[in-house]
Amino acid sequence: MGTRRRRWQSVGMGRRYTAQQREHLIETVRTSGESVKAVAERMGVSVSAAYLWMKAARTTKRPQFARLVPESRAVVASLVLRVGGAAIRVDPGFDAELLRAVVSALSTRAA
Repeated sequence: MGTRRRRWQSVGMGRRYTAQQREHLIETVRTSGESVKAVAERMGVSVSAAYLWMKAARTTKRPQFARLVPESRAVVASLVLRVGGAAIRVDPGFDAELLRAVVSALSTRAA
């Protein structure tokens, strides 16, 4: 049987897109106010793939991926969690339940 395609990775005429391209396109569409078509064309991504990515991102109940960005100051170990265009600074001793509730609320709002 033929090669199975990974969801998000390849669409159309065999063109493969990276997770970074997908994340960048979704974030740009959500924050810029531009149309999916305009962003896709500017980034060299097929318009059909871009619409599929946006649809899948809309129907995702929980974040599929998260990027951890270490705080620039090395004195205190903390990180910044980005969810749906919001940045949450997480310091040592954070309330895990509160963080879960905030991430859930932001994920729902972004959908």
